Amino acid sequence: MGFGPQLVDLDGDGHDDVISGSYWPGDLFWFRGLGGGKYAAGAKLKDASGKDLNAGGKWATDRDPDMDSLAAAPFAADMDGDGDFDLLVGNIVGHVVLIPNEGTRTEPRFVAANRRLLAAGGKELQVAGDAGPTMVDWDGDGRLDLIVGAGDGAVTLFRNEGTKAAPTFAAGVELVVASAGHGSVPRGTEPFGPSGRSKVCATDYDGDGRLDLLVGDVAWIELPEPDLTDAQRDRREELLKEREKISKVLAELRGQQVDPADPRMTRMNERLSNVYEELRPLQGGTDTHGWVWLFRRKPPLKTAKE
Repeated sequence: MGFGPQLVDLDGDGHDDVISGSYWPGDLFWFRGLGGGKYAAGAKLKDASGKDLNAGGKWATDRDPDMDSLAAAPFAADMDGDGDFDLLVGNIVGHVVLIPNEGTRTEPRFVAANRRLLAAGGKELQVAGDAGPTMVDWDGDGRLDLIVGAGDGAVTLFRNEGTKAAPTFAAGVELVVASAGHGSVPRGTEPFGPSGRSKVCATDYDGDGRLDLLVGDVAWIELPEPDLTDAQRDRREELLKEREKISKVLAELRGQQVDPADPRMTRMNERLSNVYEELRPLQGGTDTHGWVWLFRRKPPLKTAKE
């Protein structure tokens, strides 16, 4: 599952690339642009030591992660004014992690050992989970500001009060309030507002000279209960019992800290996947969906002098 994809010429070769994150273990992927709208297969970004690039620290075990690793949503921006792209990575905790590029514009070298959490308003920056960062000059002062989507659907602006080479961010100002419609949507109906896990793009959508917001979200569509035959209902019960049995075995293996690549884990996960696939048409539940919402920016209020 991709998180926070961005179109950006990461290596300065004149072709736009695509970078994207992932949920677990939080790997970051680079799809190199080949020109003509074509892209190379995705490859994991590596840090300066050759290890897979990750916004989190060392994990206690393969099943006990540093939470700053998970749900990685990257955004490339020049954070120190040296002409190359550094990486901002939002995560499931709601932090935004800066991974500096200590290489060059054409040969990026990301140093995970020097990563740090961003601060705003004099304290650690944190939104309500699933941070999705983007950088843009929101107020037109020539400095990049930080805009972050969150797990609760809110979108927050952190103005750059520093410089291009050394940004410092003010306390957050909410541009989009947290979702009031968090959760599922009945099939055949439309949501009345954004849901959660906001991912943001700031652009002048209507050409009026002001930046607007495009906000992607995630929601769940409620599926109706199917009309089943007696045989199908019996099969559903068998599958539900099998799902419970497999889940118990997997829980025992995880409790023993069995490696995820162990053949026993692989077999159980494959069986569980097959059970879920067969169960899907035999029960209701939900289906994952998402929308993109447009928030047009209003002109500033006129003062009495104007």
